[in-house]
Amino acid sequence: MKKSREYINNLKKGKEREHLSYEDQPLNDLNDDEPLPEHATKHFFKVFLIIFISVVLVVIWANIDKLTPDNISHWVEYDLLGKTEGEGYPASFSGADVDTDNFDLMDGAPVYCTDTSVAVLNPNAGKYQSFNHAYANPALSTNSNYSIVYNIGATGYTVIDRNSVVRSDSTDNNIFCGDICPNGIYCLLTDNENYLGKLTVYRADGLEMYTYSFADFYVNRVSVNREGDHAVVSGLTAKNGGLLSAIYVLDFSQSSYMRKYEFDDVYIYDLKYLDNGNAVAVGDKCAYYIDIVKGSKKDIDYHSRFITGYDLSRQNGMIISLSATPDGRECDILMVDTEGDALSGIFTKRKIISSDYSNGNTTVLFDDGELAIYNSKGTKLSSAELSTDARKVKIADKRIYVLGKSSIYCITQDNNGELHTERKNSDKNK
Repeated sequence: MKKSREYINNLKKGKEREHLSYEDQPLNDLNDDEPLPEHATKHFFKVFLIIFISVVLVVIWANIDKLTPDNISHWVEYDLLGKTEGEGYPASFSGADVDTDNFDLMDGAPVYCTDTSVAVLNPNAGKYQSFNHAYANPALSTNSNYSIVYNIGATGYTVIDRNSVVRSDSTDNNIFCGDICPNGIYCLLTDNENYLGKLTVYRADGLEMYTYSFADFYVNRVSVNREGDHAVVSGLTAKNGGLLSAIYVLDFSQSSYMRKYEFDDVYIYDLKYLDNGNAVAVGDKCAYYIDIVKGSKKDIDYHSRFITGYDLSRQNGMIISLSATPDGRECDILMVDTEGDALSGIFTKRKIISSDYSNGNTTVLFDDGELAIYNSKGTKLSSAELSTDARKVKIADKRIYVLGKSSIYCITQDNNGELHTERKNSDKNK
């Protein structure tokens, strides 16, 4: 009897439990009555607080460009907390028309301008924002945090960020072209009674900060640098029965242009001020790289091929589709980086509808609806089949957005490089 009492007492003290089932032991015997030492508790909370603050600082640093008064609340709601309104891609804009020039990426988000409205989409095809416009001939220009929509041949324009309309205003004269900086500074090319064209540069708050009038060339394209203190402008005029084009380099602190380059019998389609401080331009017969600092110009020959399409990127340079025949078939890809070096060509020998260049790879959209990714050596890495109505492709990290006639598609790339076309949840269940 005494041994039995000792055995029970030893069990209560935690001895000889190796053969005891938890089911046979009273629950109160399993409780640890000794509290965690106070110094250990304080140490734990200090470590937890340091880790928490570190994570918050890393998240803030990674998204520092988004932490502005206009979009910090939206960043917290959608990016930090992961809210994604929307039914998934493809995103439809039935009953409206989107020109290929009016489809781009703003801060990685698809932005498009139809003949009646403007919308910015989130990763789940919901809308960060959407609003109607009354522009008869709308045009869209995008740069990182901001976009400007303007009415070609009229006076109205609207500045937006990803989440809201920043400014809606009008000019005194009709608009030809416009551009905007990541810091909100924007510029507009307009006609002028006494000159062939006029450039007006505005601060982010809409106040005028610089003007330049053109007397010799009818200006048609403008691109402003990242800081908002320089611009390149293209123009054209007639000379001896032929065509003469020009590119001006403007410093907003000077009353006269820095440099001017002229091109005989060449039409300049477009130009772009690169983030590294230089510029590129694409023409009908040749492309050009302009070193702003050195004042030099480099010609990039098409070698008698016909240009069928192009994309100019402030971060990557330019990519040009060239065809061996006038009908636009048998296309090759020419890539020119931000240092003006022509990279290895991609020889597809197929009709190319659109192409984009990012992270060292080129995404090409063919006329039969195939989307293919090539590396810089011209090797096809992966491909996917799309609707034949696909018209333009834009790359955002591992997402590829494709503009169709009535929808925007999203193609994702997995860790193995394989491409997958996203489908709405309602479509998956059919």
